[in-house]
Order: sequence, then structure tokens, then C-alpha cells
Amino acid sequence: MNREVIEYLFGMSFVRWMAAIAFFLKGTLLLGLGNFYRGMVDLCWVSRVPDVAIMKRQADKRIRQMIEQFKREKENKLALSYLANDNAFACASLYSITRIGKHDIFRDLIVLKTAFENEKGVILLKYARTFEAVMAIFDVRRLLDRYLFVLEPCWAGYCDPSLLMFISYGHPVIVQCFTEEDSQFISQVGAPLFPIHMGPADWVDSDLFSTDPGDDRIYDLVMVANWERHKRHAQLFKALCNIRNRPVHVLLIGFQLGERTAEDIKQEAAIIENPLIKIEIRENLPAREVASCLKRSKVFVFLSRKEGDNKALVEAMFSGVPAIVYDKTIGGAKYRINSATGVLSSDEELSEKIEYMLDHYREFDPRNWITQHSGSVVATRRLNDIIKHITAQAGEKYTRDIVEKTNSPNLTYKNRKCRDLFKEDYEFILSCQRRLANHPKCQNRVMGVA
Repeated sequence: MNREVIEYLFGMSFVRWMAAIAFFLKGTLLLGLGNFYRGMVDLCWVSRVPDVAIMKRQADKRIRQMIEQFKREKENKLALSYLANDNAFACASLYSITRIGKHDIFRDLIVLKTAFENEKGVILLKYARTFEAVMAIFDVRRLLDRYLFVLEPCWAGYCDPSLLMFISYGHPVIVQCFTEEDSQFISQVGAPLFPIHMGPADWVDSDLFSTDPGDDRIYDLVMVANWERHKRHAQLFKALCNIRNRPVHVLLIGFQLGERTAEDIKQEAAIIENPLIKIEIRENLPAREVASCLKRSKVFVFLSRKEGDNKALVEAMFSGVPAIVYDKTIGGAKYRINSATGVLSSDEELSEKIEYMLDHYREFDPRNWITQHSGSVVATRRLNDIIKHITAQAGEKYTRDIVEKTNSPNLTYKNRKCRDLFKEDYEFILSCQRRLANHPKCQNRVMGVA
């Protein structure tokens, strides 16, 4: 069943009700049988996805009960259940450290502070899949004894086992939250999880994405997104069909993800049939070329119904480009729109909002606002402050600050020489690899060691 069919079916209230009831009953049964991981996966899904209020309340009540149980245990039963599940091996086997997969775990795991005697270091993990992979690949208890963890999810909806597995008595874990709903959820979970209101887009390198002293803004609209349907390029083209009295130069920067290609985008754009509307497509641009294109754009467009914390939107703001953001979007984008940075728009208003922004884009000042509230310099300072506060509350030492990292798009040190400073920390992390017990592919060996 393809994504379009699933989205069509999920548009029906009856289908969502039936799915919510089925998953709630299955999750409750699995918890009763002691399969905490699979049971929590199903209950968390009921809480996050189908938008059935009665079933969400019931799932949330059961989830809260389980969270309190996990918090009382020195060994998180959810994590132990996950490690006994085939999902743990499947996730671990995606990574080259296991000598099975191709992905580099250290693309999405970074040391921000070295561990000293009687003073913890800091490790940051990006993506929910990385949270699960680290749990499967490493002895997380050993790492938590030596490091404070920072989790950087990239998708809205934090009621998820990948985060809850990090509840461990006596070990604080900071969770970046880019929506109010997820911040409230982590606050309700309480210690040892601590929310900080920021997300992946807050780690943009403001030195790379900057404004041009000239005013050579040749692109009227710019959209930076992969070619998947949920980015809703088609909605932009539909709106452009209603603009008949002015030329509009549109730049689409993207890349293939899944089956859809730039040819699919061109076919969707064919509905415009207006020689005044020019659609330019550029694929697989490196970050510096994206930055150069943004400097020459007037208005950024973001139309996803649900996403995480969109980094391209913040990059545009650092480039002095105000934005039009879909007003019902779920994720971090909507929270960055204000009188300085852009406007919200419904689908019905999009044509009107495009014309308004093209006439008034010079009246906005997104870079001034975003420089005060976001970017890797601001994010590093804010994260360092909360770590220092939590450490002080625990009566522990904090004599050295974290280093600055950026999302480019993967985790990168602002000063590339920092990786050498943390050589011993990465060696310790490697020494914490666990065994994939009793799995024939691994022959009970330590992962990554022949």
C-alpha cells in the first residue's frame, strides 16, 4: 500500500478510530505479556498519530503509568525489552560499526565535551533512529556514567520509545524540543529528562548563511526541499496558476528521496501554463551553493503539513529571506514566523500571500531576529547554560564548556580540529560496544571487532 493510499484512508475518521482501537488493544496485551518495547510502540502510536482524542487519553494514561514504572527501575525495562527484540538487531545492522551495514554512527553522534575525572563529558545524538542504534550498539549504562546525553530529535511527536529508553535513574538526559507540545510532554515525563526549547534548525552556521550587501535578488520565490509529495510542491504550482499579471521566477532546490524525481516536479508544474511564471530546478547543491542561491532570493516558501524543525527555513532567514509558511503545519517552522520573519498562509490564501510578500519583502528583517534567537553560537550558549545548571543542581563539577557544533546537514564541529581533541573520548565510546548475543550473523562477537 503506497503513501497516497494510506493518506487517503487516514483522512477517514472511521479508519483512524478502528486503527487506534486495534493498536491500543494490541499494545495493552503486549505490555501484559511483558513485551514492553512492542507494547509501548503501539501505545505511543495511538498517542501520536490517529488524532482520536478518547483513545489518545487512554493511551496517554497507560503510557504515564509505564513511564513511572521505568523511572523507579535502575535498569530501564523498556530498553531491556528493546534489546531482546529483533528491532534492535535490525537497527544496529544498518551501521558499519557492526561490520554489516553502511551508515556511519559517528555522523549522528558527536562529543561536545571531554570526560574528566569526577566531571562528566557531553555526547549529543541526532535522529530518533540514532537513539535506537546507540542503545543497540553500545553499553549505554557505561556511557551514562561518564557522559551527559543530549538528544536532538528531528521529527515532531516525542511520545516515542526511542526517547523513553533513555530514562535511567540518576542520569539526566537533555532533550531538544522545537514544539510547545513536545516540550510539555518532556516536562510531564520529568527528571531524568529535561527539555530545552530548541531544535536541529537552531544549529545553522550563520557565517555560511549570510546576507549580501548588494540587492541582486533575481529569484522571486525559493523552495528548498526534497521531491517527496509531503513537501507539497504541487500546492505551490496550484497557487501560481492564479497569478496572471506579473512575472514570477521560482527556484526549486532539491534532491531525490525515494522514488520521486525532478521529472515528477516538472510534470506537476506543467499545470501553470503561464509564460510569466518561470520554474528553475537545481539538484544536489552543496551547502555553499544553497547559501549563494538564498542570498539572491526574495521569499522562501514552506508548505509541509508535518515536519520536524526545518533547517532550510532558518538558513533562509539568516540569508535575509522572509518566509511564507503553511499555517497548519505541525513542527518547528510555524514557531519562527512573526512580524520580522514572514507570514503564515492557508492553502486558499497562498496566491494572495505570495503577491503580498513579493511587494513587501523588503519590510521584513529576518536576519536580525534569527541572529538573536538561533544559530550555532546562540544554541551552544543556551545548551551549555542548561547543562551547567543541571550539573550544579546535582552537586557535580562543571569547569569546562561544550564546544560549538553545526548541522551541515550532519553533525560537524565549527572548528574541525576539535575532533582530534576528543580522540580519547571516541576511543572510549568504541570500547563500549556490546555483543549482539546469540545472533548467527554476528556469531556472538563484539560488534565491529573481527
